[in-house]
Amino acid sequence: MSGIELRGDVLSVDREPTTLDRLAIDVSAILADLDIDHALVAGYVAILAGRARSTEDIDLILEPLDRVQSRNLVAALEDAGFWGSTTPLSELSTMLSSGGNVRVAPEGEVVPNIELSYATDRFDRASIENAITASIGGHELPIGPLELQIAYKLYLGSQKDFEDAIHLHGMFGESLSERELERWVDALGVEDAYDRLE
Repeated sequence: MSGIELRGDVLSVDREPTTLDRLAIDVSAILADLDIDHALVAGYVAILAGRARSTEDIDLILEPLDRVQSRNLVAALEDAGFWGSTTPLSELSTMLSSGGNVRVAPEGEVVPNIELSYATDRFDRASIENAITASIGGHELPIGPLELQIAYKLYLGSQKDFEDAIHLHGMFGESLSERELERWVDALGVEDAYDRLE
């Protein structure tokens, strides 16, 4: 297995980036260039951390954008060869503002894609505000803090989500902040699921 290590606020992933990673790297770089705060969350974090499972999308949450930021983001995505695989990028602002999401993929492709959505609750905002850095292939990605990712996976409750939580907890248990993990577990009301995890 390639080297994966959590040191403080940096998740070091010592392997060549996959097609999925490249998609995350490219879209995240565009957002960073535009100074748009964002974080990669959910299943992709578990995959990045070595969990062997497939996915067709990457969940990315971002801060709400004003009209100018939205236009700039659409132009930058189009210039980089991306398109809206389910919704035209020209409708990005309307879709995100109405609580929907926009799937972004390389032009002409449908999967894999990045599902962009606005931060809508305190858990989303905490993922962005407390994001840690994932380092892979010489690139850096902002990902939601692992303690919150684990608790949120327990909250979602599907078998796949529980297995993601088990993987992250098993990989990084000793490196995690137990206090932070328990704080999110309590906030999300998933104490019973957390007891099963342990």
